[in-house]
Parts: sequence; C-alpha cells; structure tokens
Amino acid sequence: MRRTAVCLSSLAVVSGKVYFSETFGSGWEDRWTASEWKKSDGTAGKWVASAGKWFTNEAEDTGVQTGEDSRFFGLAAGFDSFSNAGKDLIIQHQAKY
Repeated sequence: MRRTAVCLSSLAVVSGKVYFSETFGSGWEDRWTASEWKKSDGTAGKWVASAGKWFTNEAEDTGVQTGEDSRFFGLAAGFDSFSNAGKDLIIQHQAKY
C-alpha cells in the first residue's frame, strides 16, 4: 500500500509540456524543410519515410531515413516559440540502426 502511494505521488512531480512532437505520418514533407545546401553541386541526399527492415507496426514505426549513401543531409521543422526560463529543457530523439 505504501509503495502504491509513493508511486502515485511521484506522478504529480513528473509532468511536463510537449512543445514539439513528430510521428512522420502522412504529410510530413509539408511540415519539414529539406536543406538545399549542396543541392547545386549534386551531393545533397534525399529523405524518405520508412519503417525500416524490422518493425512491429509499420504505421507507428515509420520515421525518416537517408535515402542515399555518401550524400549531405539536412532537415528542419518549425514550432511555436516558447520559454523554458527557470525550467529544464529535455530534447529527446530516437534512432534505429
């Protein structure tokens, strides 16, 4: 009983606001801007949406991957301005090899 109370009380302490989240579902190309750096000399790579070779649920596991070897890549997305003054800022991403 005491352990349950401690676990439940920690839920209130561990909370935060998500300022940006992306699942790379339908229309991700419209939300992200690919870099045009190195495009003029033909060495810019292309991004593709893929769940990779191993996945449990293709729709949920889809992300972006580099579509060509030995190229230069850049990708950016905008989000609303915010301030984390006096708070920790945690940036998390996931990579699958």
